[in-house]
Amino acid sequence: MLHEHEQGSASTDTKTWWQRPYRMIQTNLRQPDALVDQKMLARQVKDFGADVLLYNIGGIFAFYPTRLELHAVNPYMKGDALGDAIEAAHSEGLALVGRFDMSKATRIAYEAHPDWFVHNARGESLEYNGTYQACVNGGWYQDYALQIISESLGKYDVDGVFFNMFGYTNFNYSGEYFGTCACANCQRRFHDMYGKALPLKEDFSDPSYADYLEFKDRTALELRSKVYKHIKQVAPKVAMTGYRGDSDLIRMETQRALERPQPEWAYQAGEQARWGRAYGRGKTMSSTSANFIDYAWRFTSETGAYQLARAAQQLANGATLDFYLLGVMDQDDRKAFPDTSRLFKWHRDNEQSYKGLSSGAKIALYSSHKSGMYRGRTASRTTAADAFRGAYRALVEARLPFDFVSDEIVDEDGIKALEAYEAIVMPNITCLSDAEAKAIDTWVSKGGVLLVTGETGFYDARGNRRERVALASVPVEGLPMQRKNMKGSYFRIADGELPLPGVGLLMLDEDYYVATPASGAETVLTLLPPQRFGPPELCFPDFESTLPGALVGAHGKGKAIYAPWHADALYYRDSLPDTRVFLTDLILRHIAPAPVKVKGRGSIELTIQRQQASGNILVHLVNFGGQRNNLYEDAPALHGLRLGVRGAGANGRALVSGQSVAAEGPADSEGYVWFDLPPVEAFEAVEFAPA
Repeated sequence: MLHEHEQGSASTDTKTWWQRPYRMIQTNLRQPDALVDQKMLARQVKDFGADVLLYNIGGIFAFYPTRLELHAVNPYMKGDALGDAIEAAHSEGLALVGRFDMSKATRIAYEAHPDWFVHNARGESLEYNGTYQACVNGGWYQDYALQIISESLGKYDVDGVFFNMFGYTNFNYSGEYFGTCACANCQRRFHDMYGKALPLKEDFSDPSYADYLEFKDRTALELRSKVYKHIKQVAPKVAMTGYRGDSDLIRMETQRALERPQPEWAYQAGEQARWGRAYGRGKTMSSTSANFIDYAWRFTSETGAYQLARAAQQLANGATLDFYLLGVMDQDDRKAFPDTSRLFKWHRDNEQSYKGLSSGAKIALYSSHKSGMYRGRTASRTTAADAFRGAYRALVEARLPFDFVSDEIVDEDGIKALEAYEAIVMPNITCLSDAEAKAIDTWVSKGGVLLVTGETGFYDARGNRRERVALASVPVEGLPMQRKNMKGSYFRIADGELPLPGVGLLMLDEDYYVATPASGAETVLTLLPPQRFGPPELCFPDFESTLPGALVGAHGKGKAIYAPWHADALYYRDSLPDTRVFLTDLILRHIAPAPVKVKGRGSIELTIQRQQASGNILVHLVNFGGQRNNLYEDAPALHGLRLGVRGAGANGRALVSGQSVAAEGPADSEGYVWFDLPPVEAFEAVEFAPA
């Protein structure tokens, strides 16, 4: 399905690999992999279509002849595996990114300095297969890791570095709970920062637990910053990948775990790409896609169709390609290799179209690190994750292009982080700082459209309950009252309130928030409180209220909409299209037409990006038709799709099929230029010059 061109002229400058849309293969090397022919490995990686190889340096085991006594040397290695790999990679034009895993060390280090490592309240070390978990506040992470970095980066010409499992953990690889670290280093540092003892349990019933969450966050970020600055002192040109905190580029991981509750979250790759774009503010971003289905079965591969579905979401949302193997290219299960390799080569040939892209979306979904940390203190804690995913699904499945806005970036940049958007959705974003609230209110006053649900803004940045909603733009007085157990409830839809012909009721379950409307607020829908649903003879409405399904209020030049229920979480749970229409129509009725739309049947994600240098428009259509819960097979081709793009020229190029598309005619009354598309298999990327 991927149209093949002659090999493109992708860049071979290994030092600037992270400033372009790269194609990485991560090899998590086992001890015996030090014996492979490094020249052969480099050729295989290049032949696959990649231009970056991620290769072990050290941490647990050194893949080079270290002189550091506590840094265990890979016992299988003969010679210098890392040195040979760098020479081989560079001879093939590949950048080599070195992998450190400082999260653990061997018994050599543990017996010399047990105080460097994690110990729980019972004094037990977190040991797994002869490796010991390092404490963020201990000497292995804080000092010895820097010596390993100095030695390796001072000697080897690597092009980048990646750190595995950076931070705190209280589970082992088998998923067994170990407990929090209660070592002397953690006790001392926590007391110095908060003047109290460590919590006895990981629960908000412990008065120290909220502080402990902040403690972990702050100390992990401080360590990352310390490592980043050290790298820049030792090897200034070496790029460091990262997640939150200091880094040169954003890099995450897309994988599944078989014990996760169903349903399968099909949008993981796109979610991570959107987060990386929001948090990175222009940094290159990728999310390495695990070849295997779970850690316990690292040699059973996902399908090629699943790899394409992940990669398509990544490309559609500003990320680049990244593929993760346990071991080297000689895998026992290579079923995903043909599809993934063809994708890498296709991307190499179309690399120019992916350079310098920014999003063209006008809607943003609010992503809150604070709410994730402290939601356990909130009344709606059980619905928080479902609310976010429900809103995500509603926007994707309504075919609306959207980005993320990160609470951390709003705290730093204020209204600047919001100015690109006409509408922002806040799905039960419970915890807001005062700075966030001020920035959002200012944005609304300048003409923005804000949709908030549930307990959004009911709590401060640490999860303490407020006396009134943090957002002055939200059209309520005081703090709404939570009413639970709304099973059997509905909202009545008056004529013309929602674009749902023939539908007069909208289902409600779980919680409802009784609010006092602000002066001048408009109401949408009316609540039918819990109704009788048995026996059938009694199943008719016996009471109706005037309480609203949504409140709409003006704030300066903009509008704020409050849905006093968890429509987003219910959409995630129930997948009722009427609920999706409720959420999306409340936005769409107040903003300009979307920059792109598609007509035709099929499960499609639609995104739009713009290339600053050329002005070109790049539209992606991702076909989810091959996914059925946790089954991923080839997506049936979608035929007869029509694409409308505002501001596009009369001709475009479908990069996947290799076909040209021509406008049906001039722009319509809303500014859309319409194109008939070739069949869309896993995905399509259509490039247009501007009108």
